[in-house]
Amino acid sequence: MALRLRKGRTYGRATLDAKLREVLPAAPLDRVLDLGSKDAPYRRLMAARRYDRLDLSRSRRPAVVGDAHRLPFRDGTYELVLATQVLEHCHNPATVVGEVHRVLDSGGLFVCSVPFIYVIHGDPDDFWRFTAEGLRHLLRDFTRVAIWPLGNRWTAIWDLIAARPSGLTYANYLLHLVPVLARPNPGCPHGYLALAHKGEADRKSGLCG
Repeated sequence: MALRLRKGRTYGRATLDAKLREVLPAAPLDRVLDLGSKDAPYRRLMAARRYDRLDLSRSRRPAVVGDAHRLPFRDGTYELVLATQVLEHCHNPATVVGEVHRVLDSGGLFVCSVPFIYVIHGDPDDFWRFTAEGLRHLLRDFTRVAIWPLGNRWTAIWDLIAARPSGLTYANYLLHLVPVLARPNPGCPHGYLALAHKGEADRKSGLCG
């Protein structure tokens, strides 16, 4: 039988996947919202009684077709909201973060990732790139925020070269064997992962202005 090779995901996405496996809560959750979910690749990492998928496109049959700038959910509905590589596609990410804050229950968690260095990738549009300071500013109305840099200048260079359809993506499986690529560089990462906790002391204004 012929061996069938599959292209690896971008190295940046593989790095994000590994970090999400570390930080996503292991305890069972009641309700989770996945923004811009597409095929919901991280659903298997969480035990949730209800896992709602929201996307602009109907093509992957999300539970809700909608816009993250105007979430069609009541205040305090979710324990966790996940948005991986979504905010760069939102024309007003502050409004989206405000909506996430609103639909999270007290004590809820917002898990999001953003690019810092990456090719333009409209889905359908591509508006922004983020620094750690910019991301922290967006999340300023949450009680506690933790931000991790992902990758370094070498992983950023590789993803810029191999992001488009290319035979180079087959090499992504091998890059995990290169030690220098495993070390994140806060001065020049390819992106960030953030965890923001909503608490009773969170400010209720300023996010959507």
